[in-house]
Amino acid sequence: MTGTVTLSILDSDGHTRDETIELVPRVRRDDLPLEPRPEAPITELEPGLWYVDVARIDNDSFSAKIDDLATAEGIVYDYRGYPRIGSGELLGHLIDEPIRSPRWLVPRRIRPGDDHLTFDESSWPVEPRSPRFTDNLVFLTDARAISYAETVLGMIENYQLGPIFGSPSAGTNGNVNPFTLAGGYRFSWTGMKVLKHDGSRLHGVGIRPTDPVVPTVEGMAAGRDEVLEQALERLRAGVSSD
Repeated sequence: MTGTVTLSILDSDGHTRDETIELVPRVRRDDLPLEPRPEAPITELEPGLWYVDVARIDNDSFSAKIDDLATAEGIVYDYRGYPRIGSGELLGHLIDEPIRSPRWLVPRRIRPGDDHLTFDESSWPVEPRSPRFTDNLVFLTDARAISYAETVLGMIENYQLGPIFGSPSAGTNGNVNPFTLAGGYRFSWTGMKVLKHDGSRLHGVGIRPTDPVVPTVEGMAAGRDEVLEQALERLRAGVSSD
């Protein structure tokens, strides 16, 4: 659907204003172009150094590579997308003690006005799993990491499981509240306040990389993945320092 639509918006002060919005075709996350990633979602890029693309694997394919990953000298986890397997499978092999998710706050409004707004707060744990993988880990992310991806990245950030390369994540996490208007128009918004482990804001901030990497025009034109290249350099350095 393309073209424009004009909406009449009633402001809180009682005034009405018109806003014209351009309509564009919906773009699915899976339709976005990718950098030239390794063909196999779990693969050994060079002796001892493994790559795991969390957006292209499931529990079964990950379990099939457990023994290989357990003997790896370095692993890069690619979070430039939406994970398709559970956080326990992803993180359980990287920890020695239980860790917890970010903080979920569901609003409870019992009467009009901000003075009567309270929150139900919760979080959930991730338990250690066997076998234990190497500590020589690197994580990749960018704005394609949204929602559940940021949940996992938040734990990686808080518990310092390894350096994060790339650019900030989307900064949009929490349950979704949808609403359908007359005419078939549908919109949604985040219905949960999500805080980082230290109580700081996640929405609009995201998970910031410890090692920012901005792909260059020259690199993209040459078909390179400069984020992965720099991550591999860190893994190699981790192997040589052991």
